[in-house]
Amino acid sequence: MRTRLTLLLAAAALAGCAEAPTNTAALAPKTDTPPSEQDRAWMRAIHQGNVAEIQTGRLAQGKGSTKRIKAIGKTLVQDHTAFDIKVAQLATRLGVQLPKSISAHQREEILQLRAAVGKDFDQEFLATMTNEHMAAIAATKMEISRGSSPAVVALAKEVAPTLEQHLSALRGAHGE
Repeated sequence: MRTRLTLLLAAAALAGCAEAPTNTAALAPKTDTPPSEQDRAWMRAIHQGNVAEIQTGRLAQGKGSTKRIKAIGKTLVQDHTAFDIKVAQLATRLGVQLPKSISAHQREEILQLRAAVGKDFDQEFLATMTNEHMAAIAATKMEISRGSSPAVVALAKEVAPTLEQHLSALRGAHGE
């Protein structure tokens, strides 16, 4: 009788344990440092820059008058699309609301590029993208030095070399 009672108690205890969650990762406290206003501002600005550069890169692929301009456009589309996916995923994870559209200034630049043709397009594209990349690099350096969220700072550090490569390619194409 005593053995039977012990077995019943053990079975009841095991049954109770079976209902307890076994995936404790869902119960772990969130370890992401909440993003500061600096982190949020960088994510919003870099997202808008990505979207604008994807659109501008597509224009260059179609309107560029040289293979080099078309190739730079293709690179911008590929790299900024991949980068923006990471920005959007991180923003979702951290609860940062990203803008739904590009800025008025970026919209104006794209309209000017749409109106340009031939070598004029090429030169305007290079000038616009050079300026945009210099601004993105400056903002990214500021995020790296002043950001408070390790995840956002890590993303800024990850993208910095690619932005520098883009700027170098744009500057190299100015002489053509």
